[in-house]
Amino acid sequence: MKNLIIDLRVVRNNLRAVKDRAEGVHVFADLSANAGGMGLLTVAHFLRDEGIRNFIVSDPADAGLLRKNNFSKERIMMLRSTADPNEIAELLSYGVICTAGSYDAAVAINGIAESKKMIADIQVMIDTGLGCYGFQPTELDKVAAIYNYMSSLNVIGTFTTFSASWRKKKPTFAQYDKFNAALDRIIEMGFEPGIAHAIDSAALFKYNLDLMDAVRVDTALTGRIPGKSVPGLSKVGFIEAGLEELGWHPKGHTIGSERGFVTKAPTKIAILSIGYYHGFGVDRYFVERSLFDIFKWRRRASFVRVNGQKARVLGSVGLMHTMVDVTNIDCTVGDIALLDVDPVNVKGLPIVYR
Repeated sequence: MKNLIIDLRVVRNNLRAVKDRAEGVHVFADLSANAGGMGLLTVAHFLRDEGIRNFIVSDPADAGLLRKNNFSKERIMMLRSTADPNEIAELLSYGVICTAGSYDAAVAINGIAESKKMIADIQVMIDTGLGCYGFQPTELDKVAAIYNYMSSLNVIGTFTTFSASWRKKKPTFAQYDKFNAALDRIIEMGFEPGIAHAIDSAALFKYNLDLMDAVRVDTALTGRIPGKSVPGLSKVGFIEAGLEELGWHPKGHTIGSERGFVTKAPTKIAILSIGYYHGFGVDRYFVERSLFDIFKWRRRASFVRVNGQKARVLGSVGLMHTMVDVTNIDCTVGDIALLDVDPVNVKGLPIVYR
């Protein structure tokens, strides 16, 4: 038995914490990456039942899936900018708010909307430091061209995305100020920027920045904002897996490949057919962490729970298996181990909701 467990009661509590911090502004729920690994449709229905009406996707297929499953009245925003005509046509057919992060993208959206004899709602993205998408603050004349010359576009919002709000306060504040300056300049030119938003999950809980008109949340819903634990949020996601083999190994026995482990005493070992392929022991922020953070993360990832007790992982987590020390734990084959995982990293396992 191997399942990813998503406790929707914990998601609900995290959403309540988000709403408290949001102080009445719009909450945009980011459903990118299969709702952070929690399951797009189930989570979208759940969030709608909890009062959320604004959703973000990063793939046109996700927008289509929502529209085809009775999300006809909700506002859906495409987070990334695209100039691909096929993607744009698909997004417009679903009534999605497109993002224009470049002059070329705006021209492409305008042209396709014009050919369909429709007005396309868009949001303008300003690049304040992420570097992937967005108009540079120095090229707001190109943003002005959207208002002045692209009659098939209706700007309903303007936003930016922080580069590393979870980790770096000073650059985040600098990017926030840069975005505000861009908004001021757009208004000075006589244009209406619409709904302004910049605050993501980490910025919402870590800093006391002005929230503007909306906040965008993703990792806050799973309670997995990187860094120190955030009061009010609890982690969502763990794997339940049955013990598949048990056996005693003598002192001096080598366990595992790569970074092997040698037993210092007779040791009872349990084998789980869960490995890094399934998302256990995987950290998507690893390359951005400090050495101290990496050390703390490795300590947390080096244990599972068997029958309510901690069991130490022996050697490295394998591709498809993990070995743990159960010498002092009363257990047998078939007993359940619990493995902490970020759902976004999990693959190859069915999701069970509670």
